[in-house]
Amino acid sequence: MDPEELILLAADTARLVLESGGETYRAEDAAMDIISSQGGVEAECFATSTGVILSFSGPDGRVRSVVRRVKRRAMNLEKVARIDGIVEELRADAIDIDTAALRFGEAERIAGRSAAAAMGAAAVGTGFFALLFGGGWREALAAAAAGACLSALSRVMTRHRLPDFVINLCGGMLAALACLCARELGLIDDVDKAIIGVIMLLVPGVAITNAIRDTIAGDLVAGLARAADAFLAAAALSAGTGGAFGLWHLFGGSF
Repeated sequence: MDPEELILLAADTARLVLESGGETYRAEDAAMDIISSQGGVEAECFATSTGVILSFSGPDGRVRSVVRRVKRRAMNLEKVARIDGIVEELRADAIDIDTAALRFGEAERIAGRSAAAAMGAAAVGTGFFALLFGGGWREALAAAAAGACLSALSRVMTRHRLPDFVINLCGGMLAALACLCARELGLIDDVDKAIIGVIMLLVPGVAITNAIRDTIAGDLVAGLARAADAFLAAAALSAGTGGAFGLWHLFGGSF
């Protein structure tokens, strides 16, 4: 493969890993393995949650470099697993680089779950979280209904490219208002357990885990970036939920 095409392929692969929720080290290793499998030397990759910088020296002795920004992030571990498998086959010489490039393109085009599947999974998850935190079956059913609505809202807001902070802010507000309305109608008794179950859908657990993992591995910049991302997500959830309680009290509702 032409060296310019090779470095673009490696950089786009690392970008895709980061966009799909993969760890920093995984993105760096994937890019450098692609380069080294084609005879590139002195490959260096620096990745954070917001971008990738990659360089290597080709057979002609020229050093090539490229920068790729990571502007959107979502959780799609199927893509990450598919990329890992392709890189492993490429490293073992089981496939050639052209076949790998085609399969990387197929991995990038993997669609997310349908709206119905996402809403169903959200309903099941939030319902059982409400039970896990001590709620009853009525709280679980209310949390499941609110979780399905929250999943649909998040999907619409993501499609319109709204920032994650805004999505989490609105999600926390929707969770609290929906559960407060359910308590007001006499459908549930313990509003706290229902709210906790719903907002668990947006808690940045993977971001926190990856931040700790990157920091322990010595990727301090990547770890701090992921930790800041997780902190902002948690702050948005807290602000949205607290704002909903404030509005409820302002309009005469009781807690």
